[in-house]
Amino acid sequence: MPQAGALRTGVSQPGVSAVGTSQRGASWTGAPAPGAPGAGTPRAGALQDGGGTGPAAWYCLAVSGGDPEELLVGLVRPWAEDALVAGAITGWAVDRTPHGLVIAVLGDGEKPVTDLSEHLTAAVSTAPGGQVTRTDWPVADAWPEAHLTAATALAVEVIAATRSRPKRLRAAADLLLAAADTAGADPLARLRWLRAHARRQGTPAETDRGRRGAETDFHRDQAEWLRHHHRVAGELRAPGGRLATWRDTLARVGRTGTDTLHRAAELTGRQLGLSAEERAYTAWIASLAALPGPREPYFADGPDAVDRRYHEDSKYIGVRLQDQRPDLVQAETGGRHPLGPVLETVPLPEPQAPPAGPALPEVLLARRSGYGSYRGPLTLAELSTLLHHSAAVTAVKQMSPELSYRVRPYPSGGTRYPLQLVLYCHDVTGLPRGTYRYEPDGHALELLGTEDISAELQRCAPATDPDVLTPPKAGGNVDASRCPLWILTVGDLTYQRLHYGLRSYRLVLQETGHLAQNLALTATWLGKSSVGLSGYYDDAVNQLVGVDGIGSAVLYLHVIGVTGQD
Repeated sequence: MPQAGALRTGVSQPGVSAVGTSQRGASWTGAPAPGAPGAGTPRAGALQDGGGTGPAAWYCLAVSGGDPEELLVGLVRPWAEDALVAGAITGWAVDRTPHGLVIAVLGDGEKPVTDLSEHLTAAVSTAPGGQVTRTDWPVADAWPEAHLTAATALAVEVIAATRSRPKRLRAAADLLLAAADTAGADPLARLRWLRAHARRQGTPAETDRGRRGAETDFHRDQAEWLRHHHRVAGELRAPGGRLATWRDTLARVGRTGTDTLHRAAELTGRQLGLSAEERAYTAWIASLAALPGPREPYFADGPDAVDRRYHEDSKYIGVRLQDQRPDLVQAETGGRHPLGPVLETVPLPEPQAPPAGPALPEVLLARRSGYGSYRGPLTLAELSTLLHHSAAVTAVKQMSPELSYRVRPYPSGGTRYPLQLVLYCHDVTGLPRGTYRYEPDGHALELLGTEDISAELQRCAPATDPDVLTPPKAGGNVDASRCPLWILTVGDLTYQRLHYGLRSYRLVLQETGHLAQNLALTATWLGKSSVGLSGYYDDAVNQLVGVDGIGSAVLYLHVIGVTGQD
């Protein structure tokens, strides 16, 4: 796996074309589309030396040892181009595994693959672990033959043209932009596709390192990245251009769904020799460059400051009120973000008031943001009480005989309730450790994951990160290594915007504050400490929760437990 530093160098180098044309064979852009004449079909007179006359099939070799890229560019590609000209094969493809290369040739007999095996064996025989063996390649059955051969030709051309890692990563990001372009004409759809693609690569630790590397590179020289993105966007709009042709090739295989497009893009990344961390890096940096910019200085003020511009644009104006009224026509579920497959549903017990609990005036006066060392345990009954009094559906409001609303203990614009609660329960007695979504209608928890993400959560906020030695400007530091409960408030921004337009972001943030106060007061009532953290690395937290930070995002982070001094 590459070191993080390898992802953060050479950003300002000139962009490298991600595609090319072979000098000895056909350009990858000329590969026939699936279903077109010649796609996956042996040419007339082909395979006269192939050792068979049956239908064409993939014959695969696993190669370990040696330099994979030298083998591809210097040996396999020239051999394959000669074999194509001679009619011995009708195509070839490559994939990479942690152990080396998988090379497949398309033919109707054993002779070509045996010949290639002999060449490869001679090349790797003196390398440590050098070995060539016959193998199966399930990927070959998952893709049209024309796509595999076109993708392979493209990948080898990029490898030959980008021998340095920074250039390779930039070229790979260009190819991902072409893939995202097939996800839809809507720029937001392309952004969501790129963020989703990043989350699919490798382990959470690998995708997190890729994201951090992309953020470092992009913000070090964002003007250059934005200029490069503008150039790539122009290439994608040029009919017959290289990137546009690759986009159209991907569009043909992506017709079966978004998942197919993700898998096709991931295959290309593997063919280029990118690790999971690097594939996440390219998706993140492509998405960052796709956002408009450049970004203004963080504390810049003036009439064009984004916060002032938003506040002005979202004001209600009397003469425009008819156009600013809530849009009641939008679908009730449009813009809702699913937080992942539910592994298990855990009903919560009935909420219980603490014995001899303080009265509301005492709770209001006692509430404090708690700093210091957080620890548990927290009981399942206490968690149930906390969630019930903070966020559960507690009543039905009847507006008319035909119209009713399910209401919660905090106000929401239009009773839309665009917020979702995600909990990481680290030390809750009676509940397995894991990440849960709170389901307010049934007062239950939906298990989303069982991994221990405590360390990742701590690194997401300066106040809880043990490696950040300088305390925040306000408050203090929080030792959350043993914190029993983290609560993350996720706002479905698109869902609310469909109803209230520009005013919706104000409403979502106001609602987040209402809910946060409920959590803080109920925790105080239960004798627990809590602190709400708005200073966190947004995309790090979004990635942990599985939201894209565009249509849905984490808006607040709470730690809850018992504080003390170690």
